[in-house]
Amino acid sequence: MNKHTLYITFDGLSDPLGQSQILPYLCGIANNGYHITILSCEKEDRLTKEKAGIEETIKGFSITWKYILYDQDGGFLSRFLYIKKLSVLAKQVITSSSISLIHCRSYLASLLGLKFKNQFNIPFVFDMRGFWADERIDGSIWKKSNLLHVLFYKYFKSKEIQFLKNADAIVSLTYSAITEIEKKNPNYLIKERTTVIPCCTNVQLFSRDNLVPINDLQGIKTTDHLIIYTGSIGTWYFTKELIDCVLIWKNHIPNIKLLIVTKDLVELDLILNTYSKEENSIIKKVSASYKDVPAYLAMAKASMFFIKPSYSKIASSPTKMAECWAMNLPIITNSGIGDNDLYFNKHNGGILINNFTSEEYEKACMNYLSLFSENVNYREIALTYFDTKIAISKYTIIYNSLTR
Repeated sequence: MNKHTLYITFDGLSDPLGQSQILPYLCGIANNGYHITILSCEKEDRLTKEKAGIEETIKGFSITWKYILYDQDGGFLSRFLYIKKLSVLAKQVITSSSISLIHCRSYLASLLGLKFKNQFNIPFVFDMRGFWADERIDGSIWKKSNLLHVLFYKYFKSKEIQFLKNADAIVSLTYSAITEIEKKNPNYLIKERTTVIPCCTNVQLFSRDNLVPINDLQGIKTTDHLIIYTGSIGTWYFTKELIDCVLIWKNHIPNIKLLIVTKDLVELDLILNTYSKEENSIIKKVSASYKDVPAYLAMAKASMFFIKPSYSKIASSPTKMAECWAMNLPIITNSGIGDNDLYFNKHNGGILINNFTSEEYEKACMNYLSLFSENVNYREIALTYFDTKIAISKYTIIYNSLTR
């Protein structure tokens, strides 16, 4: 009989992140001898579109899915109502089933993991997903000038210490984060309880084999030197700097084009409107479904993205990095993010820039052009470090060790 575990997440399975970073892992773990009950928070519009597909995905696995509806536009105090609703649901599962382990994704879910560990003595996995409270400050979601936001920050930093101290296992996206945590909490045996699992990807889906052809090529020709960006606009990602860099590169690569694949077309247009018609002529944009992203990546020579440098980003692992390397693309990005320096310097993953200046963009272009004489297999980086199967194996080891 499969051991029964509980997985709690405030991200929805109907979110793109849920479909790339939650479901594949849990299906793999379930396949290794576990029955998993998933509790998630779903946004109604996305749930309507994705529910049937999610149910089809989990149908062949020992997985039960329960959820509450969630409005992301609600204020922070409304989040505590969602925590309460999820807590009631979790307690129902725990009291009606023999739960062997509670696996919590990020900080809000971990409030429940810690609560039920203390109440029912059930092993608790703190799956950090980054320095959440610091990200809220660094991303200006919480303002240091707002007393309530400061109180929220202090509350969750105190909870972070409790999670780290009491979790039976910790999962971090980066080695850099573990170094930082150990420095601040030297007496908690952090390293002994922590497994590093970066954001991985399905290397079978993100492969140049069996690609679904793209009918709308956005006016891109085979002779164009295509640089691609995929993902969100705003908050953490520097779109203007990205465009400025490509415009400078045009002086050295006359046939360069930039393709931006994003759902945030309104936000993107606000930025594009600040550029001239001539500058806009080299920029293409498209909104695409997750399954079409590999085909767009296959059209490109390289991927480029810049992330807002901040303290919290040492704990970050961008999913798009794994996807681009899986498609055998070099990446141009900025240093100081997560374990980037390791993967780029040790494994030649592409080009790192140190600041956002014209001089640095020029230098990056020269370094980028030199890559084409090196014949690097970027896909090998994804296969070695970012394959979803590796993540599933590491999670299964954690589950096995805590549910003996």
